[in-house]
Order: sequence, then structure tokens, then C-alpha cells
Amino acid sequence: MTSQRTLALCLLTGSMLVPVSAALAQDKVIGVSWRHFQEERWRIDERGILDALEGPGWEYVSADAQADPQKQITDIEGLISSGADVLIVLAQDSFAVVPAIQSAQAAGIPVIAYDVPVDMTDILFISFDNIAVGRLMGEALVAAQPGGNWAILNGDPSMSIVNLFKEGQMQAVQPLIDSGAITVVAEQFIENWKPDVAQTAMDQILTMSGNEIDAVLAMNDGMAGGAAAAMAAQGMHGVALSGQDGDIAALNRIARGDQTVSVWKNSYSLGQTAAVAAVALGEGTPMAEVAGAQPYETPSGQMQSAILLEPIAITRDNLNLVVDSDWISKEDLCQGVTENAPAACQ
Repeated sequence: MTSQRTLALCLLTGSMLVPVSAALAQDKVIGVSWRHFQEERWRIDERGILDALEGPGWEYVSADAQADPQKQITDIEGLISSGADVLIVLAQDSFAVVPAIQSAQAAGIPVIAYDVPVDMTDILFISFDNIAVGRLMGEALVAAQPGGNWAILNGDPSMSIVNLFKEGQMQAVQPLIDSGAITVVAEQFIENWKPDVAQTAMDQILTMSGNEIDAVLAMNDGMAGGAAAAMAAQGMHGVALSGQDGDIAALNRIARGDQTVSVWKNSYSLGQTAAVAAVALGEGTPMAEVAGAQPYETPSGQMQSAILLEPIAITRDNLNLVVDSDWISKEDLCQGVTENAPAACQ
């Protein structure tokens, strides 16, 4: 939904947002600051936002911080100066972004913390139940491989959401670590969740362990892809492997038997939810009264309003859910499946 009015509202010059005449802007504006677009899921989120905004009254303007916290601050300042009425912020660094959000609040602009929590008041947090996301990953991997040598690939340590995923994972896994059934042979944090960095880390883990790895608790599908590539290079297939986001490649790995679970967070629905909430905020609805909002306590004990959607663990047994929802085509899901096909590929 890129209209002439949207283009008139904000000219993109390189990475800078350049405001133009406010007289050209008849509609209210939702500004979105994306931390990066390197993963396919953010384009799905964006489509959900755009589809929910179809029709008169609202326009969409966005900026890509390209995984640079300082650039995200500049982007948010640009969105403020270009006339955004509501901001949706997917934080690259939950702490570094706070002053920019405070600037928006000082200008009277409501802010939605999108997917990644930001520990401050007077902000609406919209995400999935991220502790449940981690728990579903851990439970599925424990069901597939309740013992042996495990490697753990965590997300970027600068992002507070990693702690929520970790808390959920350990609800399922820690008892088996404590009992000695599971031995964690290596645990690494991956900068910016980059698949290539995860692949390099997994290469090192395999070398160190002599390929004696029974399960890989990877925190998202991108890193799972890097781990799977490293293991495939060693002729290792079918190792228990977790992820999240429902990436097309990950779902195909599940169908082929090279990934155990992807916790599906229907990011299209998340984008739609954020857009509907942003419109409500822009029309003057208090955060606590936005449809679906509930009180939420941040790690520091501050109170926010939050809308938390429920995730679903996708395994070989329920791949039909992502096909039936048109998240992925059967052709893409089942590409390369030559034997032991799951029900969704039969």
C-alpha cells in the first residue's frame, strides 16, 4: 500500500528520512522503525501491517536500521520530524532505543514496542508470549532427544528478549541438565542472530566435540539453518534441532527430517494486531483500553500494557497447520522430501 501521498510525506535519501510539507499529508501516519530486514519474517510482519491499513485515513512510513542501534535512533528521530502520529518500534537494542522513544513520548506520539520488549512505562508491548516460545522449543527438543550431548545457540546478548526465550527453554531442559541426562557441551551467543555466524560457531562446536552432538537448541530458524548447514557438511542429518519463526526453509527442513521444531509465531497476525492497535492509539484510545491489552510487568518491575499472542510448536505431526493457513505452499514445504514423508506431504 505505497501511495503517492506516502511518497510525498517522506522522501528517503539513503538512510535518512527527509520531512516535506506537512500540508501534503491529509491522513494520519504510522511510522515503523525496523531493526533490520535480513530475516524473511519481518517482511511478513510488514505485510500484515499494510493489509490492516488498507483503506482511507492512515498511511505507512518505515525505516530500516540495518541492525545498527545508532541508526535506529536517527531513524526514529526522522519519523518523529516527518509527522508520525504513532510509532511502532522493533528495537535492535532495547536499552539504546529508550531516549528516542522518550523523545516521541515528549512529542505526544504513542509508541508500540513491537516483538522485542522495551523496559519502560507508557508504552504498549505487542508480541507473542515469549517465555512460552522458549518453553515450546525446549519441550519439543526434549521429547525428541531427552539426553546426550547438547549444543545451545542463543540470540544476540544485547537483546533482552533472549532472556525471556531462555527462561522458557530452561523450564523444559534444566531438570534434565540437573539430573545429568543432558550434557551441555557448548553454549554460544550469536551476534545479531546471523545464520553465517551460527554456522561458524557450530563448525567449531563440531570440531571440539568430534561431531558428538545429539541435539542443538537454536533460538531461531535462521541460526538453526546455520547449524544445519554445518552438520550437513559433516554428513550429519536428523540431529534434534529447534528454532522459531516458521521460516520457509525451516519448515522444509522439518518435512525432510533435518529440524525438529519451529515455534510458529504468525507474524502476519502480529503485524495486523499492531496496526489495529496503532490506529486505536492514534484515535485517542488509552493504551490500557486497546482491545486485548492486559497489564504486563517488565523485568525491572515497571508496568506496561501488553498484547501477547499465543505461539504454536510446529513439528512433523502438525505441518498441515502452516499449509492450511497459506503460510507456506505444499510444494515449498515438501520440496526434496523423498522418503518418510510427513502426513502434510502425502
